Amino acid sequence: MSVYVDTSALAKRYISEQGSDAFDAFVLACQTDRIVSQLGTTEFESVLQRLNRQGYLNLQHLQQARRDLAADLGANLWVVRPFIVASFARAAELMRTLDVPLATLDALHLASAFDFGCDAVATSDRQLSRAAARSGLAVHEFFS
Repeated sequence: MSVYVDTSALAKRYISEQGSDAFDAFVLACQTDRIVSQLGTTEFESVLQRLNRQGYLNLQHLQQARRDLAADLGANLWVVRPFIVASFARAAELMRTLDVPLATLDALHLASAFDFGCDAVATSDRQLSRAAARSGLAVHEFFS
């Protein structure tokens, strides 16, 4: 058993926002592998940059979030998996077949969850949550 953690949930560990406490509790209680793709770690940097531009995070907070993620990666809190090129085709298929509109990155996260053999998804994205549930995965929701 393993749970795929998408970027919207991952960010809650490093950026204090609604749902962060619940996500931290989930992470600490989770008895299975917490899978993050390289897509997620890359997208996390995009989140940091956007929040900095919007004035939500200053440079000090941005750098601390990076250090905290690096520390958790070093402590093996997350199992980082390399992105699988075949996930592009699976993502396209999910966008065609699911009755939930999926953004490209959300479809790639969902495809990655399947390609990594995960049986659950942790997310704070409503569309991804619906798509994962309709695809037969268990969903752990941390909505803002």
